[in-house]
Amino acid sequence: MNTKSIFVALLGLFLSVGAYAQVQTGVYKVKPRRSPEERAAHHAQMKEKLAHMSPAERKAFKKARHDKHQARFNAMTPEQRARFQDRHPHGKRNS
Repeated sequence: MNTKSIFVALLGLFLSVGAYAQVQTGVYKVKPRRSPEERAAHHAQMKEKLAHMSPAERKAFKKARHDKHQARFNAMTPEQRARFQDRHPHGKRNS
């Protein structure tokens, strides 16, 4: 009887760990690595997209992007946040 209860407890533990491992917050996502040419093309495409927006659309787009980045920053652990701030002084990316 004791062996059976230990087995059931371990099975429950493994099932809960497996279920927890599948849950993702949606803040982090895996992005493909781009070549310098692909990055330049994407940059030009985004610049053109912004140029064709009205000022109100541009403001809404930038606000949504800021909110998304802020959510990602707020979800970081203190160690991740410190590392991010060391790599990106003054909140700007090194380009």
